[in-house]
Amino acid sequence: MAMLLSRALRSGHLTSYSAVGNFSHFSLRQRYTQMLKAQTDPTLADFFFESYLRAFFADPPSYNYWFISIAAFGACIGILSRQIFFNPDVMFRYQEKRKPLPDRHRQWTYSLPFFNHRLRNMCCKYKACLIDNEPDWADYHPLGYRPNRKQSNRRPYMWILTIPRYTMEDPLYTSVTHENMNRIYEEVGYTKPAKTEEE
Repeated sequence: MAMLLSRALRSGHLTSYSAVGNFSHFSLRQRYTQMLKAQTDPTLADFFFESYLRAFFADPPSYNYWFISIAAFGACIGILSRQIFFNPDVMFRYQEKRKPLPDRHRQWTYSLPFFNHRLRNMCCKYKACLIDNEPDWADYHPLGYRPNRKQSNRRPYMWILTIPRYTMEDPLYTSVTHENMNRIYEEVGYTKPAKTEEE
């Protein structure tokens, strides 16, 4: 079979080495006339069919590109579907175009950490791995409705590969904290100093 196939790929007609079946050269040839726009005679159809077989099936190096193209298309559809349905900043429906951002509670609740307080507390301690500037902005709660959060010294499991691995090893972590940024703004006169109990 391999010798016949190799000889067919080199010189002979591919359709001459085919068996009758649901998915074979023979069955494709029977359907091929329905896919042609200009069909003058069976001889010309046979010629185009042979060219089609060589272009699509007798080119093994192209199989890798077929797989890559299909995988990329599937990833594209998955990513865009996720953006359309679960990203509140991307809107395609009429009702979302008229709704201001603070009122899109239904869209924000698509996120499980927003809906579940336990998941939210588990995720918020790893904000430093995802947020470059002021990751501890909402950690301190002045009214005490919830315990004050603290950033973890390690990164989340499996999917975050930030460098350095631990926040205590990051030389810029203390520079970009919310407390330090407020101090810088007060020094340059961008904001007024915070009121203390003595004042």
